[in-house]
Amino acid sequence: MPRPEKPLDPFAGPVEQFAFDLRKLREKAGSPGYRELGRLSHYSASTLADAARGQRLPSLAVALAFVRACGGDEELWEQRWREIGESEPNQPQADSPYVGLKAFTEDDADRFFGRERLVGKLLGKLEHHDTVLVIGASGSGKSSLLRAGLLARLPGELITPGTHEALPETDGLLVVDQFEEIFALPHRDEFIAALTERDGQTVVGLRADFYGHCARYPDLVKAIEDAQVLVGPMTTDELRKAITQPAVEVGCALETGLVARLIADATGEPGVLPHVSHALLETWQRKRGNTLTLTSYHESGGIARAIANTAENAYTGLGEQQRVQARQVFLRLITPGEGTEDTKRLVKRSELAADEVVEHLAAARILTVHDDSVEISHEAVIRGWPRLRDWIAEARDDLRVHRRLTAAAADWEAHHRDPGSLYRGVPLTQASDWSQREPGALNAEERAFLGASKAAVEHEVATEKRRTTNLRRVVALLAALLLVATASTVFAVRAQRQTTEQRTIALAQKAIAEANSLQDRDPSLASQLRLAAYRLTGLPAARDALLSTFAAPQVTVVRGHQEPASFAVFSPDGKILATAADDRTMIIWDFTDPFHPSELGRVHAGGNATHGMAFSPDSGTIAAAGWDGLIRLFDVTDPRRPVEKARVSGHEGQVQAVQFTPDGRSLVSSGQDRTIRIWDISGPATLVRTIQAHDQNVHAVSLNRDGTTIASAAWDGTVKLWDLATGTQLSVIDATPGDYAVDGVAFSPDGRTIATGADNGDVRLWDVTDQRAPALLSVASGHSFSVHAVAFSPDGRFLASGGGDKTMRLWNVTDPRDVRIAAVLGGHTDALGSVTFSSDSRRMVTATTDAEVRVLDLANLNYPRHKHTVWKLDYDKQGRYFATVAEDGAIKLWRPDDRHAEEISTLPAFAPDDETMTLDISPTGNVLFSSSTTTAALWDVGDPAKPRLLTKAITWNVPIVGATFSHDGKMLVVAEDDGVIGLWNVSDPAAPVRTGGFSVPKTDTVWQVELSQDDRTLVIASGSRELQLWDVSDPAKPRAYPALKTDGNPDPIRRGGQAGRDEVFTVVIHGNVMAFANQGASGALYDISDPAQPRKLASLPNDGGPLQRLAVSPDGTLVAAGTTDDVVRVWDVSDPRNPQVRAVLHGHAERVWGVAFAPDNRTLATAGADRTVRVWDLDVEATATHVCATTTAHLSSRHWEHYFPGVDPRPLC
Repeated sequence: MPRPEKPLDPFAGPVEQFAFDLRKLREKAGSPGYRELGRLSHYSASTLADAARGQRLPSLAVALAFVRACGGDEELWEQRWREIGESEPNQPQADSPYVGLKAFTEDDADRFFGRERLVGKLLGKLEHHDTVLVIGASGSGKSSLLRAGLLARLPGELITPGTHEALPETDGLLVVDQFEEIFALPHRDEFIAALTERDGQTVVGLRADFYGHCARYPDLVKAIEDAQVLVGPMTTDELRKAITQPAVEVGCALETGLVARLIADATGEPGVLPHVSHALLETWQRKRGNTLTLTSYHESGGIARAIANTAENAYTGLGEQQRVQARQVFLRLITPGEGTEDTKRLVKRSELAADEVVEHLAAARILTVHDDSVEISHEAVIRGWPRLRDWIAEARDDLRVHRRLTAAAADWEAHHRDPGSLYRGVPLTQASDWSQREPGALNAEERAFLGASKAAVEHEVATEKRRTTNLRRVVALLAALLLVATASTVFAVRAQRQTTEQRTIALAQKAIAEANSLQDRDPSLASQLRLAAYRLTGLPAARDALLSTFAAPQVTVVRGHQEPASFAVFSPDGKILATAADDRTMIIWDFTDPFHPSELGRVHAGGNATHGMAFSPDSGTIAAAGWDGLIRLFDVTDPRRPVEKARVSGHEGQVQAVQFTPDGRSLVSSGQDRTIRIWDISGPATLVRTIQAHDQNVHAVSLNRDGTTIASAAWDGTVKLWDLATGTQLSVIDATPGDYAVDGVAFSPDGRTIATGADNGDVRLWDVTDQRAPALLSVASGHSFSVHAVAFSPDGRFLASGGGDKTMRLWNVTDPRDVRIAAVLGGHTDALGSVTFSSDSRRMVTATTDAEVRVLDLANLNYPRHKHTVWKLDYDKQGRYFATVAEDGAIKLWRPDDRHAEEISTLPAFAPDDETMTLDISPTGNVLFSSSTTTAALWDVGDPAKPRLLTKAITWNVPIVGATFSHDGKMLVVAEDDGVIGLWNVSDPAAPVRTGGFSVPKTDTVWQVELSQDDRTLVIASGSRELQLWDVSDPAKPRAYPALKTDGNPDPIRRGGQAGRDEVFTVVIHGNVMAFANQGASGALYDISDPAQPRKLASLPNDGGPLQRLAVSPDGTLVAAGTTDDVVRVWDVSDPRNPQVRAVLHGHAERVWGVAFAPDNRTLATAGADRTVRVWDLDVEATATHVCATTTAHLSSRHWEHYFPGVDPRPLC
């Protein structure tokens, strides 16, 4: 017998009356049990029983479900529920136990829950280490852990780099939060050096995407490498405690449904904690009595929308002029990411000059105001507020211009308005153009600086005009004398020529800048502008821009439709492309030359827009899904004369998607009528089966490779799998948490995975190996709006997604459990409607509502190929392959192919968490040496596709960090981390024999070892200002030469900070010429024909950042360097006494660690912290030829006149 309910007093209050009447309604329905009501309403029995208990008002959803199950009048009961909600007295709001977007402080320790395990781990680390690194993603709760977890238990002082230029003088615990700020500040080296040298305990809080920056500072790496605490997502139990316990502590409760919804919305989501905290704060402010309800949570917008709602309400509460100011305030508070996420920025209030707006936004807790500075309350605002993301996306390039302008204006003021600090040339042009677009964005200091810069340029122009005017007067005055007139004329012509040349140079420089801004929107035009600038001037900047043009994704823009494009698809044979648009036409394009597609034919596509298309397997038929309710079949066997051959009717309303079965005899369609229909089209189209599939519009369908299973995605938020042969439902997938439509679905080529795209911006991958029990594999987040379409590449390597945020995202899904972003392509001006791949996976096409179709060249796409930073790269001397080694220990072999690298193989790892230290390839190219923290090995790579372990006989005491083969391949030199050098005979690489060895004195580490051309001299960069040179002509009796002092400073190297930049880091040798570079920005060339007395030949000219790694071309004429400022610098050293800059290559997003030349002396391979592996052609004319092959030989007259007015047009190719 169930336990009887406690009696209720209906006169005790409106809530009790409501519950009393619910019980009466249940009695009228025959007193069904709560389990039976739960079955009918899809709510648990306990939830329904609680609704009739009278202790609190149930949520509206629960109340209506109760009424519906009992056969009551839902409209009447909803009205009663709302009257009770409005009549409840507004109790004075006590202080919220939830902090919202603010980080927890020491004073909030009593409401800081869920991180007890992590606090204990941090305290344990401090018991054994002086310096501890706390690392986690933005929004993971690092700052709260440090304040409410650590400092609430241990006395100490907390600072951030943005507010403290120097460390405070304290011997106690020092906590440095938001450490990522230091990497953008000019005093970073001194700050980090002081941090690593302090005696007291130090805890550093760092955002995970800045972790790689720490590798630049050896002392910092040494301090933190064994003492790190990773702040990951909370477990379900931890999350439940963080949600419920603060309310419990103040005597409040949360509805069970609310806790379940919060956990479901938050579990597994990155950076979600500030969203949870803010949603809870907003829910608290809407609570009923002492209960936080699910209804209040939904009213707040939930985790997904609470921050956006708060920010949007604060913004719309401003006047029109104040909204303009608010936009500028937010953009000033953002630092745009360079290969990392966008971050917040602390600025002085005086820089903002909008006090009323700042106070208004601070009152809404969107901004945090300090004594004299302002910042965004949390970076979750950047991620969670669509309007701000749009502002940043629209102004990303402008933000960089603005940041540089702000810094330049501050520098000008700091130098007492020195005219030499003013802008000129391209920086002035960029800043002026931007200020015209955003006239209200400048503060007083920036406005004064820009005005002074313009005035200075105008003065220089006026001076030049006066000089030219005077020159003309002289010419006129001397015209009477023939000889003088002739001389004056020649002089004037020369001056005119110089003026013309200067004007052309200025136009070329502007065109280069314009090309960079056009790269996403129109890559072909950008390439042509760079080539034109080079042809007109030959400027180094034009040369560098041209050589770097193929570092960016190569996109062909196909124009032909007059209205927004809706769909594009390649034929299976790859010869043609079909596109459809709102102009009700279908165009067939010849795609045999993918860089120059040409229209073959067009046909009327229907009475309304075409939403989907599919080719038959034989490429002869196109099926088109029309919004006029019809499926049209087009015969394209003659693509020059496409013909409509059949119309298939049956759907009610719009047809959304079509797909052929693999045998081409059947067609699957879906539509607005919530059905999936299967048609036999082997003859006249016949309906085989109608599946009543979903509760709302079925937006997409996909077939597995065998054509046996249909996946459907619908606006009811579900994805379903169906047996095509029987129409039986196999499973239902709740594709995304929350009430969101699902627009896209696609099977992977092997049929074991499906991808889904939803209106909340999520892309999710599901394991459907067991089609009756799909399981979530991973979530790929990044889209800021709905995802309209998803598609796998036929080779299974990529997943493409596109949607309402105007971007196409390409994901590397080789491991579907670890999805990684490969590329983000902008350039679209409106939402994407479709993404599809060519059958060979070399091309991808997107259709957008901006009337253009864009085709991405995947074959030459540079995207992250390693999971972590690539430390070193070495080239096979035969040119067959090159090898890379990454921070995670992965060694990969690559085949250079045109301007990209194709992966050949990956060497097996010796241990799961092994870290590879170095590698070197023998001159024959058949043997490769590698060393890791566990193993040193020699490999047979005669067939790079099948590397084979030869031996692990190379022994060592501490890990080997440097190695080089002799030029005859018979000797291997290895350097251990403590400076012990080993010489090995590897004539038989399967049985190496140690023939000698020695120790380098006073070394901290060994960065590199290099043998001279005759293999008699070994040069060692060993962590000091000196280079060690040794005679190893007799390996059994190595002999030291005097060390080469690379500068005149007699002091020993201080580890870490700016001082550490003096140590020699990299060295290369060709013939008798040696090049080396330190960790600063300097490099030098030396003659080592007499190793006992090396002679300096010249310094390498460098106006950029520190040089990371050097490489010399096989013929010795070129030296290349990877740098910390993300570029590759190349010098011509054919005259080593006068090295000249040959090229500066732009394309990497982070510092470059690996560089190596191919045997042809013009191909350069590079790799680095952005995890990409790139191949460059240093031949300018070859690059120009490639531009011509992928674009056109001429700029259009319109473009030439626009970008080069007054300059005679000339052919580019």
